Amino acid sequence: MFHHVVLFTWTDQVPAGHPAVAQAELQAYAQTLSGLVSYHCGPNAGLTAGAADFAVTAVFENEAAWHAYDTADEHNRIRRDVFGPYVAERKVIQFVS
Repeated sequence: MFHHVVLFTWTDQVPAGHPAVAQAELQAYAQTLSGLVSYHCGPNAGLTAGAADFAVTAVFENEAAWHAYDTADEHNRIRRDVFGPYVAERKVIQFVS
């Protein structure tokens, strides 16, 4: 399995309710993907100080399925329009299990 994990920290300009919009956009996109085993995303539950604001965890059948997800036009639109204006920091990791 190919795992993809992303952590986001929002800027101070993120509008109220925007994390829910980001979550809905990503979940709708995930429904269209081939080779996806599991996909979860959402805002921080607020239980740990200093944690990121939003996370994505996805498991793909293989690296090729992740690459198709990562380079698709819809993913680039979400990255640019939904996340781009409001992301202060983005951390990502991929690993195989």
